[in-house]
Amino acid sequence: MPPSEFFSHLFCLLLTCNFLAVHSKMLKQFFAIHAQIGTTSSTAVDPLLELGKIAKSNSIWFHVDAAYAGSACICPEYRGYMNGVEEADSFNMNAHKWFLTNFDCSALWVKDRSALIQSLSTNPEYLKNKASQENLVVDYKDWQVPLGRRFRSLKLWMVLRLYGLEKLQAYIRNHIELAKLFEELVAQDKRFEIVTPRKFSLVCFRLRPPPSNEDYANKLNHDLLDSVNSTGKLFISHTLLSDRYILRFAVGAPLTEERHIVGAWKVLQDEAATLLSKC
Repeated sequence: MPPSEFFSHLFCLLLTCNFLAVHSKMLKQFFAIHAQIGTTSSTAVDPLLELGKIAKSNSIWFHVDAAYAGSACICPEYRGYMNGVEEADSFNMNAHKWFLTNFDCSALWVKDRSALIQSLSTNPEYLKNKASQENLVVDYKDWQVPLGRRFRSLKLWMVLRLYGLEKLQAYIRNHIELAKLFEELVAQDKRFEIVTPRKFSLVCFRLRPPPSNEDYANKLNHDLLDSVNSTGKLFISHTLLSDRYILRFAVGAPLTEERHIVGAWKVLQDEAATLLSKC
């Protein structure tokens, strides 16, 4: 069993034990399980089916957040990451992240809209009208905190009409292939290491510290990020995973080509060589 799968099952087991402990103490609290398809830091994917069953057996709201990676699931080969999504009470993805839609546009689906409406609806006298009271229209003011809303769906509709399914799939697949290329380049250089398995178009990696100097690794990678970004030729970000400072290389721009990936890797190698020469 792959380590990532083992820890997913272990997490579900611990969560189940935790809920059993809560019930045994007769604690009555509101709980919601928030699962992710593509976490922000490393694009990790939670085991939706297992978490959904836990939520259902404990009468807990189950939300699935696919803000970034949900876009990839328009490709059949990546829909496996959504296995178990049918257990969700709500699901969201941000079309402005990786779906060629201008900021901001987030799509939210709820299995039972009445739960959302009961939580957010407002009905003062000055808002009462025949159409709303007779349920002839959908009052989206009751689906959110503000009364008004922008016509965000028009942007997404235009993208779908302009590109179509096949071109959108090609767009996503191209980014993932470019990220795979970068991952392969990193793996070929013994000075670097891939930190987490790449699933989509984000590569998490770091510069290895000198032998027997692991404590210096975080500073080394922080300095590498600063030196690379200061060149103005590319921009990378970072995160912390198990207290390790990790570099993040994300492919997501519409005009990115293979030559940009190769060029970015050359900059990383050159700046790494300069830093390591000072160690």
